[in-house]
Amino acid sequence: MSHASPQDEPAGPRSGGFSPHSVRLAWILAVAYLLVIAYASLLPFRGWRAPPQEVLHFLFAAWPRYITLQDVAVNVAAYLPFGFLFSIACGARIGPALGAIAATLAAALVSLAMEATQMFLPARFASNVDLLANTVGALLGAMAAPLFAPARILGGKLHAARHHLFRDGMQAEAGLVIVGLWLITQLHPTVQPFGTGSIRTTFDLPAYFAYAPSHALVSETVVVLLSLTGVGLMVCALMRGAARPLPVIAALAGAVLFVKIFTAIAYSLASAPLAWLTPGVALGLLVGSALLCGAAQLPRFAQLAVAAGCIAAATTVINLAPDNPYHNVPSLLLAKGTSHFLSFSGIVRALSELWPLLAISHLVWVLGARAAGAARDPI
Repeated sequence: MSHASPQDEPAGPRSGGFSPHSVRLAWILAVAYLLVIAYASLLPFRGWRAPPQEVLHFLFAAWPRYITLQDVAVNVAAYLPFGFLFSIACGARIGPALGAIAATLAAALVSLAMEATQMFLPARFASNVDLLANTVGALLGAMAAPLFAPARILGGKLHAARHHLFRDGMQAEAGLVIVGLWLITQLHPTVQPFGTGSIRTTFDLPAYFAYAPSHALVSETVVVLLSLTGVGLMVCALMRGAARPLPVIAALAGAVLFVKIFTAIAYSLASAPLAWLTPGVALGLLVGSALLCGAAQLPRFAQLAVAAGCIAAATTVINLAPDNPYHNVPSLLLAKGTSHFLSFSGIVRALSELWPLLAISHLVWVLGARAAGAARDPI
Protein backbone atom coordinates (compact mmCIF):
# COMPACT_ATOMS: atom_id res chain seq x y z
CA MET A 1 0.00 0.00 0.00
CA SER A 2 1.34 3.43 -0.88
CA HIS A 3 1.09 6.23 1.63
CA ALA A 4 0.74 9.83 0.53
CA SER A 5 3.41 12.13 1.83
CA PRO A 6 2.31 15.41 3.39
CA GLN A 7 4.38 17.25 0.81
CA ASP A 8 2.33 15.65 -1.98
CA GLU A 9 -0.95 17.08 -0.70
CA PRO A 10 -2.24 20.06 -2.70
CA ALA A 11 -1.79 23.50 -1.23
CA GLY A 12 -4.58 25.84 -0.33
CA PRO A 13 -6.35 28.24 -2.71
CA ARG A 14 -3.91 31.04 -1.84
CA SER A 15 -1.16 29.27 -3.77
CA GLY A 16 -3.46 28.49 -6.71
CA GLY A 17 -3.13 24.76 -6.09
CA PHE A 18 0.66 24.44 -6.37
CA SER A 19 1.74 21.67 -4.03
CA PRO A 20 4.38 22.35 -1.35
CA HIS A 21 7.04 20.34 -3.16
CA SER A 22 6.33 22.25 -6.40
CA VAL A 23 6.79 25.54 -4.53
CA ARG A 24 10.01 24.26 -2.97
CA LEU A 25 11.26 23.23 -6.41
CA ALA A 26 10.40 26.68 -7.78
CA TRP A 27 12.56 28.27 -5.06
CA ILE A 28 15.47 25.97 -5.89
CA LEU A 29 15.18 26.63 -9.63
CA ALA A 30 14.83 30.39 -9.14
CA VAL A 31 18.09 30.48 -7.16
CA ALA A 32 19.78 28.21 -9.71
CA TYR A 33 18.64 30.42 -12.59
CA LEU A 34 19.87 33.47 -10.70
CA LEU A 35 23.34 31.90 -10.66
CA VAL A 36 23.08 31.20 -14.39
CA ILE A 37 22.15 34.85 -15.05
CA ALA A 38 25.15 36.01 -13.03
CA TYR A 39 27.44 33.60 -14.87
CA ALA A 40 26.25 34.73 -18.30
CA SER A 41 26.15 38.44 -17.41
CA LEU A 42 29.75 38.54 -16.16
CA LEU A 43 31.48 36.54 -18.88
CA PRO A 44 34.39 36.55 -19.69
CA PHE A 45 35.37 37.28 -16.04
CA ARG A 46 38.59 38.95 -17.20
CA GLY A 47 39.97 42.48 -17.29
CA TRP A 48 38.28 43.83 -14.18
CA ARG A 49 38.83 47.56 -13.80
CA ALA A 50 37.59 50.63 -11.96
CA PRO A 51 34.65 52.08 -13.92
CA PRO A 52 35.42 55.28 -15.85
CA GLN A 53 32.49 57.06 -14.18
CA GLU A 54 30.17 56.40 -11.27
CA VAL A 55 28.78 52.90 -11.35
CA LEU A 56 25.13 53.86 -11.87
CA HIS A 57 25.81 56.50 -14.51
CA PHE A 58 24.18 54.30 -17.18
CA LEU A 59 20.79 54.70 -15.51
CA PHE A 60 20.56 58.37 -16.51
CA ALA A 61 22.50 58.17 -19.77
CA ALA A 62 20.82 58.63 -23.14
CA TRP A 63 19.45 55.49 -24.72
CA PRO A 64 21.82 53.65 -27.04
CA ARG A 65 21.86 55.01 -30.56
CA TYR A 66 20.84 51.72 -32.15
CA ILE A 67 18.14 49.58 -30.56
CA THR A 68 16.94 46.53 -32.46
CA LEU A 69 13.90 44.37 -31.85
CA GLN A 70 16.17 41.32 -31.63
CA ASP A 71 18.19 42.87 -28.79
CA VAL A 72 15.07 43.77 -26.83
CA ALA A 73 13.48 40.35 -27.42
CA VAL A 74 16.60 38.54 -26.20
CA ASN A 75 16.73 40.58 -22.99
CA VAL A 76 13.03 40.07 -22.37
CA ALA A 77 13.32 36.31 -22.92
CA ALA A 78 16.37 36.00 -20.64
CA TYR A 79 14.42 37.09 -17.54
CA LEU A 80 11.10 35.39 -18.31
CA PRO A 81 12.00 32.14 -16.49
CA PHE A 82 13.25 34.01 -13.41
CA GLY A 83 10.01 35.99 -13.13
CA PHE A 84 7.95 32.84 -13.67
CA LEU A 85 9.75 30.78 -11.03
CA PHE A 86 10.03 33.54 -8.44
CA SER A 87 6.33 34.36 -8.85
CA ILE A 88 5.36 30.76 -8.08
CA ALA A 89 7.68 30.65 -5.09
CA CYS A 90 6.51 33.95 -3.60
CA GLY A 91 2.87 33.59 -4.63
CA ALA A 92 2.42 30.49 -2.51
CA ARG A 93 3.11 32.59 0.58
CA ILE A 94 1.70 36.04 -0.22
CA GLY A 95 -0.78 35.35 -3.02
CA PRO A 96 -0.46 35.40 -6.83
CA ALA A 97 -0.83 39.18 -7.29
CA LEU A 98 1.71 40.16 -4.64
CA GLY A 99 3.92 37.28 -5.76
CA ALA A 100 4.04 38.68 -9.29
CA ILE A 101 4.92 42.14 -7.97
CA ALA A 102 7.63 40.73 -5.70
CA ALA A 103 9.09 38.69 -8.57
CA THR A 104 9.22 41.72 -10.87
CA LEU A 105 10.91 43.89 -8.23
CA ALA A 106 13.42 41.14 -7.42
CA ALA A 107 14.27 40.72 -11.11
CA ALA A 108 14.70 44.48 -11.51
CA LEU A 109 17.14 44.53 -8.60
CA VAL A 110 19.05 41.55 -10.00
CA SER A 111 19.27 43.18 -13.43
CA LEU A 112 20.40 46.46 -11.87
CA ALA A 113 23.13 44.63 -9.95
CA MET A 114 24.29 42.79 -13.10
CA GLU A 115 24.33 45.96 -15.23
CA ALA A 116 26.22 47.87 -12.52
CA THR A 117 28.78 45.08 -12.20
CA GLN A 118 29.30 45.12 -15.97
CA MET A 119 30.69 48.65 -15.56
CA PHE A 120 33.78 46.94 -14.13
CA LEU A 121 34.24 44.74 -17.23
CA PRO A 122 35.62 46.35 -20.40
CA ALA A 123 34.12 43.60 -22.57
CA ARG A 124 30.57 44.32 -21.35
CA PHE A 125 28.29 47.32 -21.77
CA ALA A 126 25.80 48.45 -19.13
CA SER A 127 22.52 49.73 -20.57
CA ASN A 128 19.33 51.19 -19.18
CA VAL A 129 17.45 49.62 -22.09
CA ASP A 130 18.68 46.19 -20.99
CA LEU A 131 17.48 46.90 -17.46
CA LEU A 132 14.04 47.89 -18.74
CA ALA A 133 13.78 44.88 -21.07
CA ASN A 134 14.88 42.49 -18.32
CA THR A 135 12.26 43.90 -15.96
CA VAL A 136 9.52 43.62 -18.59
CA GLY A 137 10.53 40.02 -19.25
CA ALA A 138 10.32 39.18 -15.57
CA LEU A 139 6.92 40.90 -15.35
CA LEU A 140 5.58 38.82 -18.24
CA GLY A 141 6.87 35.62 -16.68
CA ALA A 142 5.46 36.55 -13.27
CA MET A 143 2.04 37.34 -14.76
CA ALA A 144 2.02 34.01 -16.63
CA ALA A 145 2.84 31.92 -13.56
CA PRO A 146 -0.70 31.89 -12.04
CA LEU A 147 -2.11 30.61 -15.35
CA PHE A 148 -0.16 27.38 -14.87
CA ALA A 149 -1.52 26.74 -11.37
CA PRO A 150 -3.52 23.49 -11.10
CA ALA A 151 -6.55 25.55 -10.01
CA ARG A 152 -6.70 27.32 -13.40
CA ILE A 153 -8.04 25.82 -16.65
CA LEU A 154 -4.71 25.71 -18.51
CA GLY A 155 -2.77 24.61 -15.46
CA GLY A 156 -5.40 22.02 -14.60
CA LYS A 157 -5.18 20.38 -18.03
CA LEU A 158 -1.39 20.33 -17.94
CA HIS A 159 -1.43 18.97 -14.40
CA ALA A 160 -3.85 16.19 -15.40
CA ALA A 161 -1.71 15.20 -18.39
CA ARG A 162 1.43 15.26 -16.28
CA HIS A 163 -0.25 13.14 -13.57
CA HIS A 164 -1.44 10.64 -16.18
CA LEU A 165 1.99 10.13 -17.75
CA PHE A 166 4.55 10.73 -15.03
CA ARG A 167 5.16 9.79 -11.43
CA ASP A 168 4.31 12.13 -8.57
CA GLY A 169 6.62 13.62 -5.97
CA MET A 170 9.59 15.90 -5.67
CA GLN A 171 11.97 13.52 -7.42
CA ALA A 172 9.76 13.31 -10.50
CA GLU A 173 9.23 17.08 -10.57
CA ALA A 174 12.98 17.69 -10.46
CA GLY A 175 13.60 15.07 -13.15
CA LEU A 176 11.06 16.62 -15.51
CA VAL A 177 12.64 20.05 -15.05
CA ILE A 178 16.10 18.64 -15.80
CA VAL A 179 14.83 16.99 -18.98
CA GLY A 180 13.24 20.31 -19.96
CA LEU A 181 16.54 22.10 -19.36
CA TRP A 182 18.25 19.60 -21.67
CA LEU A 183 15.94 20.75 -24.46
CA ILE A 184 16.79 24.39 -23.73
CA THR A 185 20.54 23.67 -23.97
CA GLN A 186 20.03 22.81 -27.65
CA LEU A 187 19.28 26.48 -28.38
CA HIS A 188 23.00 27.27 -28.51
CA PRO A 189 24.15 27.22 -32.15
CA THR A 190 27.64 25.85 -31.46
CA VAL A 191 26.62 23.06 -29.08
CA GLN A 192 26.69 19.65 -30.73
CA PRO A 193 23.16 18.33 -31.26
CA PHE A 194 22.03 16.24 -28.27
CA GLY A 195 25.36 16.94 -26.55
CA THR A 196 26.03 18.84 -23.32
CA GLY A 197 28.85 19.41 -20.85
CA SER A 198 31.56 20.74 -23.19
CA ILE A 199 33.84 22.86 -20.99
CA ARG A 200 37.02 22.98 -23.10
CA THR A 201 36.38 26.46 -24.47
CA THR A 202 35.36 27.95 -21.13
CA PHE A 203 38.47 26.71 -19.33
CA ASP A 204 40.85 26.93 -22.32
CA LEU A 205 41.58 23.20 -22.19
CA PRO A 206 43.67 21.72 -25.01
CA ALA A 207 42.28 19.35 -27.62
CA TYR A 208 43.44 15.81 -26.95
CA PHE A 209 43.10 14.52 -30.51
CA ALA A 210 43.84 16.09 -33.88
CA TYR A 211 40.93 16.57 -36.22
CA ALA A 212 40.27 13.88 -38.79
CA PRO A 213 36.98 13.09 -40.56
CA SER A 214 36.91 9.60 -39.07
CA HIS A 215 37.49 10.95 -35.54
CA ALA A 216 34.72 13.51 -35.97
CA LEU A 217 32.31 10.88 -37.29
CA VAL A 218 32.96 8.51 -34.40
CA SER A 219 32.84 11.19 -31.68
CA GLU A 220 29.60 12.74 -32.99
CA THR A 221 27.98 9.32 -33.29
CA VAL A 222 28.98 8.28 -29.78
CA VAL A 223 27.90 11.57 -28.18
CA VAL A 224 24.49 11.50 -29.85
CA LEU A 225 23.72 7.84 -29.13
CA LEU A 226 24.89 8.07 -25.50
CA SER A 227 23.02 11.33 -24.88
CA LEU A 228 19.83 10.09 -26.50
CA THR A 229 20.01 6.82 -24.57
CA GLY A 230 20.74 8.56 -21.26
CA VAL A 231 18.00 11.17 -21.55
CA GLY A 232 15.58 8.60 -22.95
CA LEU A 233 16.12 6.30 -19.99
CA MET A 234 15.62 9.25 -17.64
CA VAL A 235 12.22 9.80 -19.25
CA CYS A 236 11.43 6.08 -18.96
CA ALA A 237 12.24 6.12 -15.26
CA LEU A 238 10.02 9.19 -14.73
CA MET A 239 6.97 7.64 -16.38
CA ARG A 240 4.29 5.55 -14.76
CA GLY A 241 4.39 1.82 -15.37
CA ALA A 242 1.30 1.76 -17.59
CA ALA A 243 2.46 4.67 -19.77
CA ARG A 244 4.24 4.13 -23.10
CA PRO A 245 7.64 5.87 -22.97
CA LEU A 246 8.81 5.51 -26.58
CA PRO A 247 6.28 7.96 -28.13
CA VAL A 248 7.18 10.53 -25.47
CA ILE A 249 10.90 10.07 -26.14
CA ALA A 250 10.30 10.33 -29.89
CA ALA A 251 8.42 13.60 -29.34
CA LEU A 252 11.31 14.90 -27.22
CA ALA A 253 13.87 13.97 -29.90
CA GLY A 254 11.66 15.63 -32.52
CA ALA A 255 11.55 18.77 -30.37
CA VAL A 256 15.37 18.82 -30.32
CA LEU A 257 15.47 18.62 -34.12
CA PHE A 258 12.96 21.47 -34.36
CA VAL A 259 14.97 23.58 -31.91
CA LYS A 260 18.18 23.05 -33.89
CA ILE A 261 16.47 24.12 -37.13
CA PHE A 262 14.91 27.14 -35.42
CA THR A 263 18.27 28.11 -33.92
CA ALA A 264 20.04 27.83 -37.27
CA ILE A 265 17.48 30.14 -38.87
CA ALA A 266 17.47 32.59 -35.94
CA TYR A 267 21.26 32.94 -36.09
CA SER A 268 21.19 33.88 -39.79
CA LEU A 269 22.00 30.43 -41.11
CA ALA A 270 18.73 30.07 -43.03
CA SER A 271 20.62 29.08 -46.19
CA ALA A 272 21.77 25.90 -44.43
CA PRO A 273 19.29 25.12 -41.62
CA LEU A 274 20.31 21.44 -41.62
CA ALA A 275 24.09 21.94 -41.61
CA TRP A 276 24.22 20.52 -38.07
CA LEU A 277 22.69 17.21 -39.26
CA THR A 278 26.00 15.55 -40.07
CA PRO A 279 26.45 11.83 -40.89
CA GLY A 280 27.67 11.32 -37.32
CA VAL A 281 24.54 12.90 -35.83
CA ALA A 282 22.25 10.87 -38.14
CA LEU A 283 24.07 7.62 -37.35
CA GLY A 284 23.96 8.37 -33.63
CA LEU A 285 20.19 8.92 -33.81
CA LEU A 286 19.68 5.59 -35.57
CA VAL A 287 21.88 3.58 -33.20
CA GLY A 288 20.62 5.40 -30.11
CA SER A 289 16.99 4.77 -31.10
CA ALA A 290 17.70 1.06 -31.51
CA LEU A 291 19.44 0.92 -28.11
CA LEU A 292 16.53 2.72 -26.45
CA CYS A 293 13.98 0.23 -27.78
CA GLY A 294 15.78 -2.50 -25.83
CA ALA A 295 16.88 -0.49 -22.80
CA ALA A 296 13.34 0.77 -22.20
CA GLN A 297 12.46 -2.76 -21.05
CA LEU A 298 14.98 -2.68 -18.19
CA PRO A 299 13.83 -2.43 -14.56
CA ARG A 300 13.59 1.14 -13.27
CA PHE A 301 16.69 0.86 -11.06
CA ALA A 302 18.74 -0.32 -14.05
CA GLN A 303 17.31 2.47 -16.21
CA LEU A 304 18.49 5.07 -13.70
CA ALA A 305 21.95 3.54 -13.40
CA VAL A 306 22.47 3.15 -17.16
CA ALA A 307 21.20 6.71 -17.75
CA ALA A 308 23.78 8.11 -15.33
CA GLY A 309 26.54 6.09 -16.99
CA CYS A 310 25.54 7.18 -20.50
CA ILE A 311 25.40 10.88 -19.58
CA ALA A 312 28.79 10.70 -17.84
CA ALA A 313 30.31 8.87 -20.82
CA ALA A 314 28.82 11.33 -23.33
CA THR A 315 30.27 14.25 -21.34
CA THR A 316 33.69 12.63 -21.34
CA VAL A 317 33.62 11.97 -25.08
CA ILE A 318 32.47 15.48 -26.01
CA ASN A 319 35.41 16.96 -24.08
CA LEU A 320 37.91 14.56 -25.64
CA ALA A 321 36.58 14.96 -29.19
CA PRO A 322 38.70 16.97 -31.66
CA ASP A 323 37.65 20.49 -32.62
CA ASN A 324 35.95 20.66 -35.99
CA PRO A 325 37.66 23.39 -38.08
CA TYR A 326 34.76 23.33 -40.54
CA HIS A 327 32.20 24.28 -37.92
CA ASN A 328 31.06 27.85 -38.57
CA VAL A 329 30.31 30.22 -35.70
CA PRO A 330 27.29 32.45 -36.46
CA SER A 331 28.27 36.01 -37.33
CA LEU A 332 25.99 37.35 -34.58
CA LEU A 333 28.35 35.81 -32.02
CA LEU A 334 31.38 37.37 -33.70
CA ALA A 335 30.01 40.91 -33.95
CA LYS A 336 32.22 43.60 -32.53
CA GLY A 337 31.11 45.36 -29.39
CA THR A 338 28.36 44.24 -27.09
CA SER A 339 26.05 41.57 -28.43
CA HIS A 340 22.81 40.59 -26.75
CA PHE A 341 22.94 37.34 -28.65
CA LEU A 342 26.26 36.77 -26.91
CA SER A 343 24.54 37.31 -23.55
CA PHE A 344 21.70 34.95 -24.43
CA SER A 345 24.07 32.33 -25.80
CA GLY A 346 26.09 32.69 -22.60
CA ILE A 347 23.05 31.72 -20.53
CA VAL A 348 22.34 28.72 -22.75
CA ARG A 349 26.00 27.68 -22.77
CA ALA A 350 26.11 27.88 -18.98
CA LEU A 351 23.08 25.57 -18.81
CA SER A 352 24.75 23.23 -21.27
CA GLU A 353 27.95 23.07 -19.23
CA LEU A 354 26.13 22.49 -15.96
CA TRP A 355 23.45 20.11 -17.24
CA PRO A 356 25.37 16.80 -16.91
CA LEU A 357 26.18 17.65 -13.29
CA LEU A 358 22.51 18.36 -12.58
CA ALA A 359 21.33 15.22 -14.34
CA ILE A 360 23.84 12.86 -12.75
CA SER A 361 23.27 14.36 -9.29
CA HIS A 362 19.53 13.83 -9.71
CA LEU A 363 19.98 10.23 -10.87
CA VAL A 364 22.32 9.43 -7.98
CA TRP A 365 19.82 11.02 -5.56
CA VAL A 366 16.97 8.85 -6.89
CA LEU A 367 19.15 5.73 -6.92
CA GLY A 368 20.21 6.37 -3.33
CA ALA A 369 16.62 6.91 -2.22
CA ARG A 370 15.50 3.67 -3.91
CA ALA A 371 18.38 1.73 -2.37
CA ALA A 372 17.60 3.13 1.06
CA GLY A 373 13.92 2.28 0.64
CA ALA A 374 14.75 -1.28 -0.45
CA ALA A 375 17.03 -1.73 2.56
CA ARG A 376 14.24 -0.61 4.92
CA ASP A 377 11.53 -2.68 3.21
CA PRO A 378 13.11 -5.55 1.24
CA ILE A 379 9.73 -7.18 0.55
